[in-house]
Amino acid sequence: MVLLMNNKIIVMATSMLCCQLAHAGNWNVAARISTLGLAGEIGYQFNETFALRLQGTWWDHFKKTLSYDNVKYHNVRFRPLTVNAYADWYFYTKWWRLSLGAGYNATKINLSQDFSNHPDQIKRLLGVVTSKYRYKNPLKYYIGTGVDIRNLGGSKWTFTMDAGIYFMGKVSAKVRMTGLLKDDPGAVSATKRASEELLNDKKWFSTYPAISLGFKYEF
Repeated sequence: MVLLMNNKIIVMATSMLCCQLAHAGNWNVAARISTLGLAGEIGYQFNETFALRLQGTWWDHFKKTLSYDNVKYHNVRFRPLTVNAYADWYFYTKWWRLSLGAGYNATKINLSQDFSNHPDQIKRLLGVVTSKYRYKNPLKYYIGTGVDIRNLGGSKWTFTMDAGIYFMGKVSAKVRMTGLLKDDPGAVSATKRASEELLNDKKWFSTYPAISLGFKYEF
């Protein structure tokens, strides 16, 4: 009986809190385009100072060939897939904010290198090396700043812009080779290590710059 009464009190208190929050703030939805891809977003503005957002991002960046540092890569695919939560703190003004975030990162990266005509005889035995990457840590973190220009033309639409950094971490790779060394454990291990170093040595890759533009509708 006491447990039932306590449960009723908790449910009533939670309902009252939700009603107060709903009355105090407002919901919004947004669509963005960013350096990661296309994003859909739902958010809640608690007051003039604090807001929360939940965002999903996806895109498929593909290039048949890509040259970088005088090396040519083939079938390069960068496919961001992320779900992030952000906390926004508006300070001094109602339009300028600091944002902190964290989320799930299921981004995939694929690329191939053709060593068939490489001047090094040993490397020629690797053939075509295809590397498939995933981030070691599925969690990523974000810090940035943003601007909201509200009530465009007296409407409920807001122009929103963000700039910041995602801390993505390092990647691990699975490699597949077509050359004569494809079944050699030592060659496979060395190629895997070289493939991982190719991306992990790039600081801008583990700390990914993010810029996004979009529009938000406030209910």
